[in-house]
Amino acid sequence: MPQPSDPAQMAAKASFVFLGTVQQLQASNLPEVSDKSNTAIVHVDRTIQSPQVLSHYTGQDITVQLAQPVSVGDQVVFFTNAWVFGNKGVAVRSLGHMAPGAETPVMHLTHSDPVVNLENRNAMAHLDAAAMVISGTVTSVRVVPEAEPNRPPREHDPHWQEATISVSKVIKGGPPPEEVLVRFPASGDRAWHRVPNLKPGDKGQFALHKPESEANYYVLKDEKDFEPESSPGPMHRIASEMEVP
Repeated sequence: MPQPSDPAQMAAKASFVFLGTVQQLQASNLPEVSDKSNTAIVHVDRTIQSPQVLSHYTGQDITVQLAQPVSVGDQVVFFTNAWVFGNKGVAVRSLGHMAPGAETPVMHLTHSDPVVNLENRNAMAHLDAAAMVISGTVTSVRVVPEAEPNRPPREHDPHWQEATISVSKVIKGGPPPEEVLVRFPASGDRAWHRVPNLKPGDKGQFALHKPESEANYYVLKDEKDFEPESSPGPMHRIASEMEVP
């Protein structure tokens, strides 16, 4: 059976990863899939990581558009994404597959819940892209010193503000500072409304990014950059599981 060159990379790109047994070749259990030349019906033996919408297919047969040849009876780990949602089930597109085994890292994910596994994988990718990840509390917020109060407003102005965060724990990013400065767009414009708008007292985990220019501050760029302690999610789970020197 051909093996993928980089299963870790496929796992990062695939939302639905499962252990399955091939039932039929050149077949589909969905009438919506008319071209069956490169498809197979596969029984989902175990779901490893999954979005919520696909998490209930364990124990069912689904249609897989294949990326590599398989034989009837093969039991393999498929790395897939959703393709067709039909009235009687789902079809997925495979990025590749590999035989299960002790050397298959995706078979040893921390949680038994496949939805949590996908959330954690996505969160790890997000944290890997951050310059610093911390736990802390916002102590103050101000308009940035460089703001131009007399400049006429422009469309999609971010209205940058700057928060001071007291650091309680560094999850990523070197020796722990006592405080960090973090800038964020306070505008409610549609271009910025998903980025967290911080206020004094906000407490939780922060994924911080460095601006392109050399600066003594970080920035928030994404809705996942702040996870409040009152609503713990994947960043909180990862932080609690990581051992920080």
